[in-house]
Amino acid sequence: MWAVNSLPSMNFNDALTYLLSLGHETLAIKLGLEKTELLLKSLDDPQNSFLKVQIAGTNGKGSTAAFVDAICREAGIRTGLYTSPHLIKITERIRIDGEEIEESQFGQLVAHVSERAMALMELGEIATPPTFFEHVTATALCAFAEAKVEVAILETGLGGRLDSTTAARAEVVSITPVDFDHQEYLGDSLTQIAAEKAASRTGSP
Repeated sequence: MWAVNSLPSMNFNDALTYLLSLGHETLAIKLGLEKTELLLKSLDDPQNSFLKVQIAGTNGKGSTAAFVDAICREAGIRTGLYTSPHLIKITERIRIDGEEIEESQFGQLVAHVSERAMALMELGEIATPPTFFEHVTATALCAFAEAKVEVAILETGLGGRLDSTTAARAEVVSITPVDFDHQEYLGDSLTQIAAEKAASRTGSP
C-alpha cells in the first residue's frame, strides 16, 4: 500500500475546491457502482484491507454508525468511520479511531483519487469524472487502508443497491428503520424503498 507522503500534492483548500467543482452533492447524484468499482480497482482496492460494516436505512443511520464505532473502539478495535453529510467541515465525514482526518492527509488523498479518476477518463474507461460522493467515498477507504484500521463503518449515502458505499462489498450490513424518502430514486412504495436499501450487500436487484 502506498504511503501518504508519497502521494501527489494538493492542499486542503485545493481539494475542497476540486470536489465542489464536481457539482452539488445532492443535485449531481448519479447512482451506480461501476465508476466507484473502477476507481477503487485503480487504487489497488483499499477496501480489501479491513472488515466493513455498512449501515443502510432511512432513520438512524448516522446514530447507528456512531454507536457501532464507539462499541468497537471501546473493545480496543481500530476503526474507520465514514458518514455523510457533514455539519461544518468535510473532514467530519472521515474519522479514524474517533478523530477527524487531518486536512493535509485529506488533501493528499483527494489528489491521489482525482489523479486516478483522470487516468480512467484518459484511458476511456469512464466518460465523465466520478461524482463528489464517489470521490469522497474512495478517499475515505484509502484513508482507512493507510491507517490500517481493523473495521470500517460505512453509512450509506442514498438507498443502498446503487450507492457508492456498496462498492466496498461490506461483510456485515445493518438496516435501520425504513420510511418514505428519495422516492424519485428509490420507488413509490415502502416495499420498493426497502428493497433498494436491503440490496446494499450485493448491489443486485
